Amino acid sequence: MSALKQIQDDFQHYLVSGVNDILPSISEDKRFSARNRLLVYFDAYRIRLMEILKLDFPKTHTLLGDDLFEEAFIQYLTKHIPTHFSVRYFGQHFSQFLATTKPYSDFPVFAEMALFEWSVSHTLDAKDDMLVTQQALGQISPEEWADLHFEFHPSLISQYFHWDTPQLWQDIELEREPRQPMRQAAPMRWLFWRKGLRSLFQSCTPTEDIMFQAVLAKKSFAQICEDLLDTVPEDAIPMTVAQTLFKWISEEMISKMEVKSA
Repeated sequence: MSALKQIQDDFQHYLVSGVNDILPSISEDKRFSARNRLLVYFDAYRIRLMEILKLDFPKTHTLLGDDLFEEAFIQYLTKHIPTHFSVRYFGQHFSQFLATTKPYSDFPVFAEMALFEWSVSHTLDAKDDMLVTQQALGQISPEEWADLHFEFHPSLISQYFHWDTPQLWQDIELEREPRQPMRQAAPMRWLFWRKGLRSLFQSCTPTEDIMFQAVLAKKSFAQICEDLLDTVPEDAIPMTVAQTLFKWISEEMISKMEVKSA
């Protein structure tokens, strides 16, 4: 390893861990010692990264509070050293960290809130794609509907939440009176996507959940209808599926549609 590469590695290790192996490589200065000059970089680096984490997870920060959030940041930094040239991805493992690291893991809503906030951010970063229009769907002939397949827009993702995390996010956003999170009777799927320049999210009904999974599995319209036989009255299934697809298209969730025969 070259001397320059060793200095670079020692410097990065110092910024993350605080272990000062690089001090002998720093020239002294009568006005400002090598140790103090290093501390300027050490403090600035951490302050900047913590600001990034607070910007990405403002509601998680609110739930944790200043002191606990700072402690979580320091532990997270040592486990997830930034490797991407953009700090945008620094927080990508924060939810998983909170879910698996005590004492944060004792309060699952911390990890869920971080997951919720990262999912919202994802929609804005996702690549763009074409959009299917209601007019295009209306032009499909009746005999083609059974073999119709759909694909979601790249910005659309889903997450399951066991707590009322989305409602808690909204309460914090609207500065409502602080309250305790509530565990739901059953986990609920929420969809996140981008419509124009806005990041949107909504919960799925049981019927929409089944349809969502069917579209992800690349099932045809006819197969989606079959999946609903135990959930929706048989004579109402085609209209239910069509109406849901029209709604998803109007909300700019669908980017591809094609007729593919079996």
